[in-house]
Formats: sequence, structure tokens, C-alpha cells
Amino acid sequence: MAGVGPRGSAVRSWPAPRLLPGLLLALLVLLLVPLPLPARAVPAASPTEPTMRVLEDAAGALDAARVLAAPGWRALPAGAPNLGYSDAVWWFDLRWDPPPGGGRWSQLELAYPVLDQVEIRLFDRDGVERGHWRLGDKQPFGQRPVPHRHFIVPLPRAAPGQEAVRALVRVHTSSAVQLPARLWTEQAFLAGEQLDQLVQGLYLGVMLGMLAYNFFLWRVMRERVYLWYVLWVAAIASFQASIGGLAFQYLWPEATQWNDRAIVVFLALAVTSASFFMIDFLALARRGGWMLRLPQATAWLCLLALLSAFVLPYPMAIRLAIGCAVVAMFGALLVSALRGREGFAPARIFLLAWFLVLAGGLVLAASKFGLLPRNGLTEHATQVGTALEVILLSLSLAGRLQHERRLREQAQAEAMATQRRANERLEQRVAERTRDLEQLNRRLEQASRTDALTGVANRRHFDERHAGAVQRAIASAGPLGVLLLDLDHFKRINDTLGHPAGDDCLREVARRVAMLLAGQEGGEALLARYGGEEFIALLPDLRPPQAQALAERIRRVIAERPVDSVAGPVAVTASLGLCCRVPRDAADGIAMLREADEALYQAKRSGRNRVAIDLRTAAAGAP
Repeated sequence: MAGVGPRGSAVRSWPAPRLLPGLLLALLVLLLVPLPLPARAVPAASPTEPTMRVLEDAAGALDAARVLAAPGWRALPAGAPNLGYSDAVWWFDLRWDPPPGGGRWSQLELAYPVLDQVEIRLFDRDGVERGHWRLGDKQPFGQRPVPHRHFIVPLPRAAPGQEAVRALVRVHTSSAVQLPARLWTEQAFLAGEQLDQLVQGLYLGVMLGMLAYNFFLWRVMRERVYLWYVLWVAAIASFQASIGGLAFQYLWPEATQWNDRAIVVFLALAVTSASFFMIDFLALARRGGWMLRLPQATAWLCLLALLSAFVLPYPMAIRLAIGCAVVAMFGALLVSALRGREGFAPARIFLLAWFLVLAGGLVLAASKFGLLPRNGLTEHATQVGTALEVILLSLSLAGRLQHERRLREQAQAEAMATQRRANERLEQRVAERTRDLEQLNRRLEQASRTDALTGVANRRHFDERHAGAVQRAIASAGPLGVLLLDLDHFKRINDTLGHPAGDDCLREVARRVAMLLAGQEGGEALLARYGGEEFIALLPDLRPPQAQALAERIRRVIAERPVDSVAGPVAVTASLGLCCRVPRDAADGIAMLREADEALYQAKRSGRNRVAIDLRTAAAGAP
């Protein structure tokens, strides 16, 4: 899919190729409908063009009685004459023969509805005047002898030899001097009129359908590009209706002054809205540079041309509007071609659309100058071109709508995926933070229960574990040992060797005792620093003899090897007090701490570096 990208951005695909079958079908319909009907479908002779000569009356002083004898008449080649813009009065001498195969011509048609003043006189072979009409778009539409968008006069019925075979036409107009004249039989005119109405109805139906559809899109999307498209379609359809006479016939049949201005206004408005549409459709605001300034300048110049319709004469105003339209058309072709070369895919569709309009205009101009035959296709070339352009650009806008919807869906999917990834990252971070917090809490909890110097449990942790151990011993009727340990003469170590050496001694003693306790069965023993140089151990499920033997091993482990300290090897001994029995209740468990402390003091008094047991432990069967 293609999208609107930054300057120079390439869009790899565009939905228009998938819409090409519909475009080709519309092209086929629009090309086939204007073609002449087969010969068998027309019951009488086809329309014919009279031979024609012309005389320019620059001063406008000639009248019908003198003009035919005036010098300066010149013959015109076959086809609709186009004499350009002129302030002069032009006289046309039209002559014709009866229709082939018999019958009679019933109507003379001048198929250029924007002529200001047209005076038509009909003559028979003897020069007798057989009819006289004053027509033109400066007169109310209701004064026409035949209510038709073109100027049509009936050819009166007459006896053989008295039928009209010649017309003298006086034209004075501010528009281009053109006189596409045709003679019709009654039946051929009815058949041709049906075909013309079908073409006009199809064209306006296409334009109104595209207008309504894209107006709905604008109401839904609220994007400016759809509004410019709607304004452009409305303006170009109104311009075609004005220049073709349909607007004067059906919309403002009495507004003769507005009828001329409407052509300039709608042409300028069409070019203005097309320029702004091109800016948005080709993303020129992002592209910038002269590609943006050219349509901007054309649009504002066309707005001046629109205003000029109300202050300047029609020839000047229409020339200004046509000049803007030509500049805008070739500018659109150039800009879209260059944008296409930059890789901007929608520009190729825009180039094709405007090429169709240009081709239609060139075909119509070529038919007016006799380079191409005058037929249904050449007469309706501009309508075919603009209709195809409208359809093509509408299909492109529809593709743009699909593209934008897919972009929105893709953006929503990407946003949801991004949100999902963000949520996953957030959940992961929350989980990581939770784990970190839990680890930190565990470390804080452990730190709050651990002695910072020795790494063994602190007194708080011991108190909690002691209470639980007492309750379990009571419940199981099993023994519980409490062992107090105090380093001998520790103050002397600090005083003589320094506190760092004393800290080394505390750490090493704690390490040796903890290793011994960890080797006990069950691994439930706990060592804690009780204060200063004192340590305390919980010895669950050890009978008094086992507890006393463990205490003795601890004493030996401490005393048998000096401690390596910052001050050198230090000989360290410890006195231990043991209480071990089955506690009767919680109060008895607390009493065991006091009894172990008393045993510790007994060891101190007995000479240190020994284990002492309380009396109740001894009575329980210690060796």
C-alpha cells in the first residue's frame, strides 16, 4: 500500500492497480455511449453541416439589407468555425441542400450556447425571407422558439421551391466566436436528442455520485483532501453545465448577467480547488520547494480570476481564468511526473488523471479546428476526460482510505504490541524489583539477626530461637542444653595487642565453635554472640553427657591452636558453663540461662579454661 511519506520517500505499492478493472469498465462505457447510433437505428438522414462563409463587420454598421452585397466575404472550410475573441460583429451566410433521399430539414441548430446576441434570418431560393429570430444568452431562456440548451430555430414548412435553403446569421458576443451549425430532420433530431440527454445524464450522474460519495467520506474522515475533491467535482460539473447551456436552461433561465460570470467563476473555482487538492493528495506540504509554491500561486491567481468575473469584462476575465487553467494543468502534469519519479506512487495516478483531462481538451479543440471529425466522442471529449479523472481520483481516494485504515489498524496493532511489551517489561521489572526487595529484606532480616563482627547470630536471634527451642523441648520432653562461653583474659588482649587483634580472636573463636556445632547431628544447634567476649549456644536434643562432651571439645578447639591476628599469634582459652535438662515450662527455660551463667562463673573461679556444669545437670547424670 502507498502512503503519504516525507520528502523524497518512496511508497512501494498503491491500491489503484487492483481498481483498474473498474476504471477500464467506466472508460468503456463513457467511450461507447457518445458514439453515433448504427444506421438502422436512425430512421432519417443524419444531421449535416451547411456550407458557410463569413464577413467581419468591425464597426457593426451593416444591416441585413446591405450585408450580402458587401465586399469581404470569405468561404469557411467544413467544420465548426472558431474565430476567437473579437469585439466585431460577424455575419455568417449558411446554405444547404435538401436532405438526401427526400424529406425536409426541420431545424437549424447552433450548438454553442454562450453566444451573447444571435440574429437569424431564413430565406428561400428566391431570396424571400421565411423567418426571423433574435436569440442569445443575453435574453431570458423562455424567449427561445425551441426550449433547448443550444440555439435551435424551426424551419417552416413550405411548398416545394419555397422552403428555406439559406440563413443569414448575425453574431455579436464577448465569448469566442464559434458557430457549429447543423441541420436536422425531425426524427434524426429526436434520436440525437435522446442520445445527448443520455450522455449529459450519465456525465452529471457520475459527477454527482462521486461528489456525494466523497462528501460522505469527508464528513466521516474530516480530512481536508476529501473536501477539496468535493469542491473540485462540484465546480467542474457546474462549469461544464454552464458552458454547455444546461445551467442556463434549468438553474438560472432569467439570470442573463450571471450566466456569463458563472463560467468564469466555476472555472476559476475548479482550478483553485484542484490546486489545493493536488497539494494534499501529493503531500506537497511535506515535499516543500517550488512543487508546493507552484500550485499555491496558481490557486491564489485563480481566486483573483474568480473575483475579476465581477469587475472585468467577460473576454478579459475568461482569458485570465483560461490562462490559470492552462498553467495549472501543465503544472499538475509536471509536478505529478516529478513526484512519480521520486517514487511517490499516488503521483502516477494523479498524472494519468490529469493527462485524461488534457487529452479530452485537446480532442475537443482539434475537432473545433477541423483536425478531427465532429462526432459524439469529440463533442463530449472534455466530459469524458473529466469524468474519467473524477472516477480515477475517487478510486485513488478510496484506495487512500483503505490504506489509511490499514495503517491505523497496523498502528493500533503496533501500539498494542508495544503496550504488551511494555507491560511485560513492567511486570518483569516489578518481579525483579520484588525479588530484589525480598532479597534485600532477607538480607536486612539476616543482618538484624546476625552479629556484624563474627557473623554468628546476635542476642536478639538467640532469644527468639531459645523461646522456640524451650517450647519444643517441653512438647517433646527432650533435653535442651544451654552453653555459655567466655574468653579468658580478653581485656588483657585488647589492652596489650589492640582491639583489632581482639576482634580477630573473636572472629576465629566464633568460626571454630560454629564448625563444631554444624557437625552435630540434626544441625539444629545455634551459636550466638551474647555480648562482648561472651558466646552462647543452644544444644537441642543432647543429653547431659553428650552436651558436656561437646563443650569439652569446644574448649580444646579454642585452646589447642593460637589465633592468627594482626598482632601475631595469640593464645586464647575459654571458660564454659553448661546447663542441660528437660525444661518444665517457659520460666524454667529462662532459669536455664541463669544456671548456665552461674556455671560459667564457677569455671572462671576454678581457674579458667575449663567446662563447668550446673548442679541439676550434674544430678541428671553427667560423668
